[in-house]
Amino acid sequence: MSQQEPTYFNLGIGEDETQRNYFSLFPEELMASVIESFVINKPMIGKAGGDGFWVHQDGEHLYIILFDCMGHGHLASMMTRVYTQSLQKIVQEEDIKDPGTILRYLHHKIGLKFKKRENMQIGTGADVGVLKINLAIRKIEYAGAKTDLFHVQDGKLEVIKADRMQIGDMWEYPHHYNTRNVELKEGVKSNFYLSSDGFKDLMGGPEGKKLGKKKVNEILEAEYGKAMMEQKENILKFMQTWSGSHMLIDDVLIVGCAL
Repeated sequence: MSQQEPTYFNLGIGEDETQRNYFSLFPEELMASVIESFVINKPMIGKAGGDGFWVHQDGEHLYIILFDCMGHGHLASMMTRVYTQSLQKIVQEEDIKDPGTILRYLHHKIGLKFKKRENMQIGTGADVGVLKINLAIRKIEYAGAKTDLFHVQDGKLEVIKADRMQIGDMWEYPHHYNTRNVELKEGVKSNFYLSSDGFKDLMGGPEGKKLGKKKVNEILEAEYGKAMMEQKENILKFMQTWSGSHMLIDDVLIVGCAL
């Protein structure tokens, strides 16, 4: 195999699988069956990209994990498959439940697979957010690797900051991720959002600039009190209006849920 050919063997995925849209394997239906939620997925190229999410329910606990892998298109979508498989082993088989520890194990597993590989034609790094919800007592735990969690309660937005070290990269540095507890007011609805960088990087508007973090915060804050599916429609309409004739410069993935 020449160096110019995609190194499928490095990913542990057969060549016959490379044309599948791995996003279609993620259980959006599972999430929607247990919590009011929505998903917006707009790959930059075709139907597959480097953004993905994984959902798992373990009794009263629901895990929603979003990952923004490097690159675009089918090769990047192959990396989402690798991250999905790794998360399944960590959470389901190895029974790791703490969000920060999940991220640390995930970095370790990606390192075992790729750290010593050379001539890789795709990046192995990813920004990841791990949201753990106790559905019975409305307890929220979160850990992020360069992916913040947006929390809107009583119409006011709070950003739960992630640790700034990416998963699957910078092998020479220690990777530690903190689990943060999010306090919820009793009887008050809370909205939570995870997003890949593609949302804030949307090009458009009157000046043809990126949307930016401040505008993203304003959009999410303004949607408080509306049903999740109405929020999805509103955000999609805004994105279309904002972008206009501008092309996407990155994959866009937004996951929202209400508790």
